[in-house]
Amino acid sequence: MNIVYRKIVLMFFIATPAVFAQHSLTVITTFPGDKGPGTKELPDNVGGVSAEHVVDFTSANFVVHDKKTGKVLLEKPQTKFWEDLGFSGITRPNDPRLLYDVLSKRWIATIAHDAEHKLYLAVSTSPDPTQPWKGVLTPFASPDFGFRMGVDKNGWYGCWWNYNKDLHTMMTACALAKDDLLAAQGPNLANVQIFKELEIESFPATDFDPDKAPDAPEILLNREFGNNFSKLYLYKITWAGKTASISKVQSILLSKQYVSSNGSSGKFQATQPAPGGKLRADEARRTTCVFAHGGSVFTCNGAKRSLDSRCGIFWCEVRASDGTLLQEGFVDDPNCDYLIPTLAVDGNGNMGLGCTRTSETEFPSACVMVHGAKDEKGSMRPALVSVKGTTAYAPKTPGKYGVPWGNYNSTCIDPADSNIFWTSQQYAIYDTPGQWSTCWTAFKVE
Repeated sequence: MNIVYRKIVLMFFIATPAVFAQHSLTVITTFPGDKGPGTKELPDNVGGVSAEHVVDFTSANFVVHDKKTGKVLLEKPQTKFWEDLGFSGITRPNDPRLLYDVLSKRWIATIAHDAEHKLYLAVSTSPDPTQPWKGVLTPFASPDFGFRMGVDKNGWYGCWWNYNKDLHTMMTACALAKDDLLAAQGPNLANVQIFKELEIESFPATDFDPDKAPDAPEILLNREFGNNFSKLYLYKITWAGKTASISKVQSILLSKQYVSSNGSSGKFQATQPAPGGKLRADEARRTTCVFAHGGSVFTCNGAKRSLDSRCGIFWCEVRASDGTLLQEGFVDDPNCDYLIPTLAVDGNGNMGLGCTRTSETEFPSACVMVHGAKDEKGSMRPALVSVKGTTAYAPKTPGKYGVPWGNYNSTCIDPADSNIFWTSQQYAIYDTPGQWSTCWTAFKVE
């Protein structure tokens, strides 16, 4: 067990070279998460945190930890988790998703069965993830779901791929009223509503506002898809009783054009120390998260300043009421690459972000950074490696776009203390080809 407590004092430039202020970032705890090998060469690691538990939900396993110690309390293969809910034969579990809904105190999970193009949904019956869950086979259809979900006081929302000839209409979304999600017999999808032909990579927000009005909108947000992007797309899903409707798409212009993560250029590969091969770095072309707080929505993606620069992170804040861009930021470094970012916003409005960092001299490691609520707009305080990798990651088989890395991770807020961030990240500690590893970091802004 690797439990760490330390305080790091960072110097953050505010106005002129002569004016600085001290800011501290405290790493409270780190401990190992799930590890491979599994059914895939990458974990697709997502997870969540409740008052007492931390849960890994990877392409391979369902793992419950004690939050205070990191001790594993329960571990099941993904196939066994779903078999226990009555769904056998999921031979290729893919695109796992999981979150803890602090409003209902329930865990929500989905898995795609890519071999049969099916999507399953499960909800816990209590805040304790080791207790029984109830699940359902959804009626949704897709050749490759790439599913992503969000939740608010009023409902549960999902988006997934539905391929067609037009990139701008390749997404389908659903909305399910909250009481149907939490039905005593398990999720009731009889009244689920479907919205088709949305912008690709639309992603529903996680919104834990306990005072949200019944007719206040759920936000779907994503950045423009393609080899470059210079705008965002926003939808609003609004409830009238149990009937949901979706707005027309709103375009939001950014201040500049960014180079999007893409495989076609052959330029989106990250470096790890020799003799490790180049890591695939184009998976963060997908929208990785959307988090709502204080009337705003925040999101991030992998991106570059130019095709030949290092892999970095684009992030932004948008006002939910009218789609006004409140700030946009970009993080990169000429000496390292940042991969697969996710973010959340704490109770004081500080934004915390987790990702992987790697370079010619640094093995793939878990990394965290913050933007303070009162910091200069678009700024980010210096990045901190919270859990160091110890070896290069090696695949079982070579990848077309580099050594497999990603595709997902999670950053969330501790429901027992709204000023603590938790992030689940992939890092490298094993020499065995295909044996991936993940870890958890809890951190806060002082």
